[in-house]
Amino acid sequence: MDSAPPTVTRPPTPQTAADAANSAAASATSSTVANGGPYLHVVHLPNAAPVRRKSANGPDTAPADAGTPAPQTAPRIVPQIIWAHGWMHTHANLLPLANTCTHGCDNYLLDMPGFGRSGMPPATWGTQDYADHAAAWLRTLPRGRRIWVGHSFGCRVGLQLAARHPDLLDGLFLMAAAGLPRRRTPTERFTRGCRIAAFKTLKHLNWLGFGAERVRRFFGSADYANAGPLRPVFVSVVNENLSDVAARVACPVHLLYGENDTETPPSMGQDFARLLPHAHLQVLPRFGHLDILTAGGHQAVYALDTFCEEIFGG
Repeated sequence: MDSAPPTVTRPPTPQTAADAANSAAASATSSTVANGGPYLHVVHLPNAAPVRRKSANGPDTAPADAGTPAPQTAPRIVPQIIWAHGWMHTHANLLPLANTCTHGCDNYLLDMPGFGRSGMPPATWGTQDYADHAAAWLRTLPRGRRIWVGHSFGCRVGLQLAARHPDLLDGLFLMAAAGLPRRRTPTERFTRGCRIAAFKTLKHLNWLGFGAERVRRFFGSADYANAGPLRPVFVSVVNENLSDVAARVACPVHLLYGENDTETPPSMGQDFARLLPHAHLQVLPRFGHLDILTAGGHQAVYALDTFCEEIFGG
């Protein structure tokens, strides 16, 4: 998905109410990036870490001779955390977590194309298209150490990005990662088969007042029903099997799942852990697909901090 180098423009100053309510960083800025495709809206929470110097007197202390100029060193490129939200979400859903991770790194929160303030995909995109679009933007940033943090759909994009553009990422932190076929019990397989058979039959019974679209809305998921103009993209994305993609991911991966997640259950994390060459699986008790970001947010941030130490160094 080759394209011209992205250009950056500034959006209107006012933020959405959700942004204003969640953002604790006064220096947070926004930008929109265009690279020949849809606009990519990015919220930047800059590094807030103080400058610290080490000396012979011990770490984090002033030099013994305050009159001696400090040796000149090349400026350090600040580590980066890139945040990618789930389906039907925006960057605002991850902002409370990112606001606790601004100390010592640059945080960039994306509105994926079709969501929030970003433009619509120009065609029926798959996750590889989202990954290529994000890659074009990432190449405009200084290449510091970098982690991609995703939730659900954002994990699919992150896996594609790590497999297709391995030079752009140093680690993946994936919460409730989707992208593999679900394990199903015999009862679940039977129920699913009955629903599929009923759908195929009823969608042709227009004379009874059903019709294909009405039947799809009845049998489809809430995400399908609410997808609107993104419905073709949704169908494309949920039908992807990322098994081969996961096997090509070379960077370290931390997989975080909620014990009670029924959309992306921990068994999917177990399958990912077997496919990914360098993966660690962690399951948080009592949390589900969405509240892993809210009620379980403090545990997610603690796990992310530990992963950052591994990737960025202590």
